[in-house]
Amino acid sequence: MFSPNIHRYLFLFGLFSLAFGLMVGSVPTSVPQFILLGNWIIEGDYKRKFNLLKTNKLFWIITSIFFLHLIGMLYTENINDGLTDLRIKLPLLFLPGLLFSSNPIDVKEFKILLYCFIAGSAVNTGWCLIYNYILHTNDVARNASRFMSHIRLGLYLNVAIASCFYFMLQHAKTVYKMLFGILLLYFIFSLYALGLASGFVNLSILSAFALISFLFKQKLYVKLGSIVILLGVICYMIYYFTSFLNSQLVVQKTETNSPRMYNAAGNICLNSEISTQKENGNYVYMNIQTIELQKEWSRRFPEDSFTYTPPYNLQRYNVLIRYMASKGLYKDSAGISLLSNEDFKNIQNNITNYKYPEWGFMQKRIYEFVWEYDEFMNDRSVNGHSLTMRLYFWKAASVIIKNNLLFGVGTGDVQNQLNKTYVETHSPLSKDWFKRPHNQFITITVSLGMFGLLIFLFSFIYPVIKLKKQIHILFWPYFLILCISFILEDTLETQAGLSFYAFFYSIFIAQAYYLKKQQNPAGL
Repeated sequence: MFSPNIHRYLFLFGLFSLAFGLMVGSVPTSVPQFILLGNWIIEGDYKRKFNLLKTNKLFWIITSIFFLHLIGMLYTENINDGLTDLRIKLPLLFLPGLLFSSNPIDVKEFKILLYCFIAGSAVNTGWCLIYNYILHTNDVARNASRFMSHIRLGLYLNVAIASCFYFMLQHAKTVYKMLFGILLLYFIFSLYALGLASGFVNLSILSAFALISFLFKQKLYVKLGSIVILLGVICYMIYYFTSFLNSQLVVQKTETNSPRMYNAAGNICLNSEISTQKENGNYVYMNIQTIELQKEWSRRFPEDSFTYTPPYNLQRYNVLIRYMASKGLYKDSAGISLLSNEDFKNIQNNITNYKYPEWGFMQKRIYEFVWEYDEFMNDRSVNGHSLTMRLYFWKAASVIIKNNLLFGVGTGDVQNQLNKTYVETHSPLSKDWFKRPHNQFITITVSLGMFGLLIFLFSFIYPVIKLKKQIHILFWPYFLILCISFILEDTLETQAGLSFYAFFYSIFIAQAYYLKKQQNPAGL
């Protein structure tokens, strides 16, 4: 319909818009894909395109995981969930098909694409920072990301950081080096300010690999100096985490941490002999005068009163005693009298530690990890604890895999089978936390069996091995981040995670494929 140049511009516009839109929501991610698909259809020339795809074995290898999910629909019972899963995974078919049947992007266009992605990352983090620190006071670290989950945002930002570092080294002009250096520091700051703990872990792993690669090429004194600096950083991080751990879990030697039978008013106190829960090193379930607590709280907040039997606002009672423990107070009327108006406001906002509002998102995430660790080590509730719940996710998945080893349960039956298994195995998780395995390899095996897992591994490892000499250097930090995410998350089960895989993987592999085709057509 249009001239070849117009179709090329539409193709690039859609691709660049997608690189930007990945970071700013589902609609900006979806619309560019419709533009790309519409342009591909209007452009015509289907015979040439289908011939290119038909003879391209890498295309079939990469998209095999989509077709395997399609086959998994033949023996699934939950058709609706299966169709939803296929819809999410359509980019696994669409993006490789588009890139392998279109003219390749050149070096300049590839740079512009990365520039657009970096710009989208800046917009995303800028809005998150404004939203959380200026427009609102958001105390929940995992809600700091506004366009996607905090886990996914950490993945994307690490690619943005690697890209900035690459451009900082590649550009000859000082002004560009400074620009990308500033952006690099800004993205690292965003990881910290938004409490993206998993993103920080990924960054640490990337940095360690980059440093090791760098040191292999340096003189001995540079290696030794770098090792000393690295050890110093590691020691500081260990010291910081250990200090925080001790501040929470090591019991302070104070009077409030010694049980007493009666309080100052002569009323009997409750002291748990089995509970070891602590806030800032102070026992939570010690020296509690429940009648005084309820009376004083009800006098101040009659509309927000509590009793000690569910379901009437028992959470308020739990938050109250945890908060009072964090301040080292007796849990009675005398202790309540020492609380300020700000303290009461915090308690009504379900804040359990008086220091929590002063902490940054990263400190809040560490606090959550410490609390999860203590709960797990003392055989208490694991519900809502992102790390320790994974053990029970994996346990339930292992039962299903054992009973459906070769071909799995089908594309749409993963969640149904997990729900059933959680009940049958008497999992300590509540129904609200009957989740998927949070491990892409395990999820694939549950859905498609060992057969599906082997094809999945082959589909994303073989192209890398085949094109390792032609593949862009930025692919390697991306690939490392991707593999880590597969271990800790169901990366391909959400649009943001699936897009992270399908977009970048297809771009890097297609670029390397065309480069090898130019160098050695017979090699493919």
